[in-house]
Parts: sequence; C-alpha cells; structure tokens
Amino acid sequence: METTNVYVLMTLSMGSRGEVVRKNVGVTFSLHEAENHQDKDISNEFETFQIVANWHEDVATTNLVVAMREFTGMVREMQEEALR
Repeated sequence: METTNVYVLMTLSMGSRGEVVRKNVGVTFSLHEAENHQDKDISNEFETFQIVANWHEDVATTNLVVAMREFTGMVREMQEEALR
C-alpha cells in the first residue's frame, strides 16, 4: 500500500492553569510549508503522519455516504409531514 506524508501544524500556548495547550492550526502536504510554520515562532511545531496515497477515493466515498444520509433524512421528514 502506497502512502504519503501529511503534516499537522500546531501552536503551543499556556492555558489558564499554567498547562501547555497544543492547538492544531492547519494541515499541509508540503514539508517546506510545515518547516516554514515551525520557523516562524518558537511555539510552532508540526507532526508527520502517513496516509494512504489514494485518499481521494476515501473522500469521495465519504461525501457520497454523507449525501445519502442527508437525502434519507429529507425523505423521512417528507414522509412524516405527509402522515400528519
């Protein structure tokens, strides 16, 4: 299975109780963009994750499932209104 890297950009800050808070601020496929983010401020960092290279297919499938669920909900609402 072929994979590709994705970089999750994060910013560190101090919370109200003095704890370190990590906040995801972006995602990129570009190592250069991730390194640029990290170089902008000492509180910036990134983590690297590997995802399957054909992620486009997974996105298309997920979008279809979401659309089908929304359509099912609309049909259900129309049926309920018709029965009133």
